[in-house]
Amino acid sequence: MDDSCCHGSPVVRALAAAHDAPGPAPAQDESVLEIEGATCGACVSRIEAALLAVPGVAGATMNLASRRARVRHASGLPREGLEAAVAAAGYRAADPRDAIDPREPQRVALWRTGLAGFAMMQVMMLAFPAYVADEGTLAWDLERLLALASLVLTMPVLAFSAAPIWAAAWRGLRSGHPGMDVPVALGLVAAFAASLANTFQGGAVYYDAITMFVFFLSFARLLEARALAATIDATEALARLLPRRAVRYAGNVREEVDCAALQPGDRVGIGTGEAAPADCALDEGRTEFNEAWITGESAPVAKRFGDVLLAGSVNLGAPVRARVLRSGEDQTLALVRKLVDRAAAHKPRWALLADRIAPGFVAAVLLVAAAAGLAWLAIDPARALPVAMAVLVVSCPCALSLAAPAALTAGASALAARGVLVTRGTALETLAAVDRVVFDKTGTLTTGRFRIAGFERFGDESRERCSAIAAALEQAMPHPVAHALVGAAVPVGVTQLSASPGAGVEAFVEGVRHRIGTAPWCGAIAGSSVPTFDADDGSPMVLLAREGAWLARFRFDDTPRPEAAEALRGLDALGCRATLLSGDRGVVVARVARSLGIGDAYAEASPHDKLRIVTGFVAAGDTVAMVGDGVNDAPPLAAAHVAIAIGQGAALAQSQADLVLLNPSLTAIPAAIELARRTRRIVAQNLAWAVAYNALTVPLAVSGLLVPWMASLGMSLSSLLVVLNALRLARRPA
Repeated sequence: MDDSCCHGSPVVRALAAAHDAPGPAPAQDESVLEIEGATCGACVSRIEAALLAVPGVAGATMNLASRRARVRHASGLPREGLEAAVAAAGYRAADPRDAIDPREPQRVALWRTGLAGFAMMQVMMLAFPAYVADEGTLAWDLERLLALASLVLTMPVLAFSAAPIWAAAWRGLRSGHPGMDVPVALGLVAAFAASLANTFQGGAVYYDAITMFVFFLSFARLLEARALAATIDATEALARLLPRRAVRYAGNVREEVDCAALQPGDRVGIGTGEAAPADCALDEGRTEFNEAWITGESAPVAKRFGDVLLAGSVNLGAPVRARVLRSGEDQTLALVRKLVDRAAAHKPRWALLADRIAPGFVAAVLLVAAAAGLAWLAIDPARALPVAMAVLVVSCPCALSLAAPAALTAGASALAARGVLVTRGTALETLAAVDRVVFDKTGTLTTGRFRIAGFERFGDESRERCSAIAAALEQAMPHPVAHALVGAAVPVGVTQLSASPGAGVEAFVEGVRHRIGTAPWCGAIAGSSVPTFDADDGSPMVLLAREGAWLARFRFDDTPRPEAAEALRGLDALGCRATLLSGDRGVVVARVARSLGIGDAYAEASPHDKLRIVTGFVAAGDTVAMVGDGVNDAPPLAAAHVAIAIGQGAALAQSQADLVLLNPSLTAIPAAIELARRTRRIVAQNLAWAVAYNALTVPLAVSGLLVPWMASLGMSLSSLLVVLNALRLARRPA
């Protein structure tokens, strides 16, 4: 019987192996922190610097789009110390499992935006008479009354709607790393101070510009937050896959418990339409489950006794009972989330470039604003403050800070939705440049499961009888040939079953000795030389004999995956060369390469040979992606620019991988490369837009052509644009 029937899908077995694979105890621990209050690249730099300053911390990276920081630190370092360091930098850190409902900040932001919008409309009406009246015709006391009313409406906007701006600006100033909120706050303070003085002394007031700016900024940040949430929905949705409660059975006693309370060995019930509360093994019943969350395929998967049920997968058939294998942080669902978080924490050059530019850009903005204000003070003092405000506001590097993280997070989430798990964030950048894809053969380009490709009968026994005897002899063996034979017939009864490693299997059928295996092993009881048969094409084969007679020969082959040819055509369309690299015999490798149209194939390659060949490609200037699934693929996977492990592969192969292909179809590989290239284009578009926007608007603001409310609108829309542009990655190309 095929072990995939006994132990669940290949993906399940591989991820289970990743859990259980032995290895040395890590010298370091890793913690993930949910960060509240970060708004720009300067915030990211400030938080990372604060965490790196904690003794025992070896590395800290934060993803602005997901608002999560990943920290590598010495074992035993208390989490409270990390949270205290973040708090000292002016932010709040929490365990992602304990983080507040993400909808709550959005509700508060909606209230802030609503108040600012309401006040803005009222202040604009109060300012209207001053705009339309001829100079000197508006009575002084009426002008003061309108200004006082505007002041009263503006104060709650500054106190409540602009509170996040003040908090972020103060954090930046206190830490010595000013972020984009510092110039915004300075502009608001300057405008309000001048307006407050002129309210009582007479002169121009800017309450309309202040309220309008706060409204536009608050509204844009609200939309931006919702759009950013959409870029990570594919991974955050994993947390919502588990049911709220699980049904646990202790004997015949039924009780409802939290999923977190389940322990390995517990028996649970899973009703029709319900999700598995943990990784389980089916104990009772037969059914079908939807595992689309991990494979990207919506086709139901048949389950029977002993099969593994993934946490979060949905029961589409009859109610069943199962035994918990792994729960909590040990289950597959948690493993996938950890890998996705790890990917978000690794920054490619695109993101590092933006992070380096953004903090220095803030200092440049302050200098330009000060210079513009002083210049206009000499040209037209009445316009000095509006010009300085416009420069401070319009040139904030929000779009620059979000350009790369938003696109990278959206790209990784889009791949996760297609069944491709990005485990290192740098993989997307490198994958976009891949021009050679090297494939292992067995289990990668082929199914990895033998089938009977040929049968030759030598004696008087029928094919059905020979197949039944062969199945009986091989039924206890674990190798692929045995699986093919056992799956093809119903075994007969045997006694005294024994195996000879490297030779074959022997047993007695109805009192007669039978053997299956190599020619010398079987010939020892057949009593004659091996019968002639068709020319050997390199395919694996076994012979069947009984005392005094040859019975049959079985020939096997490992067929290419049904979608392999389509995947290779997709790679060719992307300009990627395909190479077949296998340890199998030359005739077998040549046959597979010929059937798939691969012109570049290497056979009989040891792990060392594979490493040497892949290293040679790299040295020749190729950007190499290696696709493999076995332990012997680990060295070349590590040597390639991008390592892609097949989901049913060995845990060691997956540990070297930048991407894990959970989707059972190889067509996910060209799709992943195409999406990585789209991600690269969108990052480039976002960065180009951010730079072009500032290059265009800063001169306009300095020249006085851009008034403060226009500057606030432009800055807000520019940030929103880069996030919306990143969201295009979630759409599948036509």
